[in-house]
Amino acid sequence: MTNPDLSDSAVAAASVVSYEPWLFQTMIDELATNELGIGFIYLVLEHLAKRYDLVDAVVVLEHEALTTQEFRLHGAAVDLASADKLARAPGVYCEPDVVSPAELEAVRVACQLALSLHLARYTAAHDALTTISNRRTFDTALANSAVRSARYGWAFTLVLIDLKDFKIVNDRMGHEVGDRLLRHFGFALRLSVRQGDLAARVGGDEFAAILNNAEGHEAMGFVERLRENVAKAGESIDFTTGTATSPRDSTDPAELMRIADARLYAKRGIIHR
Repeated sequence: MTNPDLSDSAVAAASVVSYEPWLFQTMIDELATNELGIGFIYLVLEHLAKRYDLVDAVVVLEHEALTTQEFRLHGAAVDLASADKLARAPGVYCEPDVVSPAELEAVRVACQLALSLHLARYTAAHDALTTISNRRTFDTALANSAVRSARYGWAFTLVLIDLKDFKIVNDRMGHEVGDRLLRHFGFALRLSVRQGDLAARVGGDEFAAILNNAEGHEAMGFVERLRENVAKAGESIDFTTGTATSPRDSTDPAELMRIADARLYAKRGIIHR
């Protein structure tokens, strides 16, 4: 079965209005408070199970970025017996089998749309190579953290990270090796931040972290964790960091970037204007 793209999914989902008003209303209710995404898929399965007193329900979806994905009622795992029964074919499978084919297809189309929207938002917010946040997401997060810091006095530390001699690696060993190093570093960076912090790739070999509720010693601990995680990756990657803390240094995002950048270059012994 060929995967519909986002526009095709939207058209198909709109068509469910004519014969599945409950499903359309569920979509409207969800959009009033949330965005259509993975949570919507489980919500629809719960509504379907309640509507027909189902014991179990699974929707199998296809997407070019993820291949086949199964979602089961209440978030339960799809066991081997269920997987064999489903044969990984796209569709909605219920126990007992009492739902009409038209309604099952309507549910599948709505869930396919939710999955496509979820992945589109994820792709727009993350760096394709390292899978951590991209520059757009970082800029938004920095602005939001700065606003909260200015309004409530909440401290956070911005950490800018620059890989040493990365251009030499690319020139001498090729972009394939360079991309591998970037992926490993991105993974190490993601492991090093705490829940609620942000790790991002903001340029070619430039990375950043926003450490919420963190000042000097927390930032030092983060850098040590990052060095340890890079070493565990088995790659020889050296880096330099520069930090700025809000509200102590500034509550202006641009000024925080300037201060952290200047401190990074000072560590490298470079006069940066």
